[in-house]
Amino acid sequence: MTPRRLSALLLPWLFAAPPALAQDEDAPRQPPPAAQEEGPRLELEGLEDPAGPGPAAGTDTPGTGPQDVFIDRLQPTSTLSQRAAAILDRTTLGGYAEHDFLWADGSSTFRNHRYVLFVYSHISERISTATEIEFEFAGSPLKRDGVLQAGEVLLEFSVVDLKLTEWMTFRAGVILVPVGAYNLRHDAPAQELAERPIAYTTVVPTTWFESGAGFLGGFDLGRDWRLSYEAYAINGLDARILDDQGFRAARGSHLEDNNNDKALTARVSVSPFLGLEAAVSGYTGEYDLEGRRASMLNADVFWRVGALDLTGEVVRAFIDPGFVQGFPEGSPSNTRQRVPTGMFGFYAQANYRFRIEPFFRWLPDEWHDGHFTASLRYEEKDTDTEFVTVGDVARLTLGLNFRPLPPYVIKTSLYWEKSGGDGLKPHLWTDDFWSQGHLAGIASVAYLF
Repeated sequence: MTPRRLSALLLPWLFAAPPALAQDEDAPRQPPPAAQEEGPRLELEGLEDPAGPGPAAGTDTPGTGPQDVFIDRLQPTSTLSQRAAAILDRTTLGGYAEHDFLWADGSSTFRNHRYVLFVYSHISERISTATEIEFEFAGSPLKRDGVLQAGEVLLEFSVVDLKLTEWMTFRAGVILVPVGAYNLRHDAPAQELAERPIAYTTVVPTTWFESGAGFLGGFDLGRDWRLSYEAYAINGLDARILDDQGFRAARGSHLEDNNNDKALTARVSVSPFLGLEAAVSGYTGEYDLEGRRASMLNADVFWRVGALDLTGEVVRAFIDPGFVQGFPEGSPSNTRQRVPTGMFGFYAQANYRFRIEPFFRWLPDEWHDGHFTASLRYEEKDTDTEFVTVGDVARLTLGLNFRPLPPYVIKTSLYWEKSGGDGLKPHLWTDDFWSQGHLAGIASVAYLF
């Protein structure tokens, strides 16, 4: 029993008046008041109920079920505190954050990279909703090039799920596009390196989200194998497809679709045993009003062997020749820039977890089960396969992390990078990669809550 829990039990006993002293010995004995069966009460500052406590909207009393709580919340006479208490009874709040320090080319800066809130609510046995709200670089206002301007606060994921069977769920809302594993599992505390793979911020523009609907689920194949799937129809990418940026400016169809075609995307994964997963995924959809299409094919694998994790992905995009156009007349998006006809990228990464026992014995008790992780990643991206440009980049990263507890990690990494801005295709095995590249570093703190 912890000291805190022991004090919580003893304090009421110490400060409560003993029954024999609290009563007037000459007064007739009165029956003790009926014991109140209330549990802990939720007190919300600023939401006091002017009509008194009354029955809370989420109180589980005979004759009231989970759906009655929603009926109560819809009643015009229910108070704000009653509605708030009912929401908190069934809604979970969590999230993660990431704060960086970067240095490169003689300059350095702190970067408040992400603060992400998760909201999950279990509406009924078969219906649930989940939302991810991201404040990037602390939201608004954001100072860029010395000028305060609008920052970024985004709904990157916001869905409502309807479970139809054990192996099929209908999903609608703002969906994470299931092309590759990284876009689906991009949370910073779950990643061992602070920087995302360069191909998976451009060719696959993580975080890639679109409005749409579809199905997901999984089922066992025999005793050990399991197959999982996701398949959606979404608004899809528009024509802002650019070299160097890839598809990043073309994503995010919360409000509108630039054509009537609905893109299709899906991912199928198999896991023969716990610790190994392989998947293929894809995307196809028209990106303008002329019927030109952008398509993508991706393969990913994750394999855990003891203290070693091996993971990697490869993606190839096929794009019909076209231009950045087709937006409403007068829109600054109609730049008429040429759209690249192909993109390619990949990464391969190894993570090795280890401990230095004397070091951990010296740390506080709650950190004794922590560990270090050494990571090595090589990656390339090519956002215009017809030409060698600044969009061709090769990068080698070496990282070392300290994770005292599973939800908290301090990351450090150094990377050597070269682009194709000089007209030479960058690869690890070429001399100019080492002679013409540059070194940069990043340290990061990431945590779940």
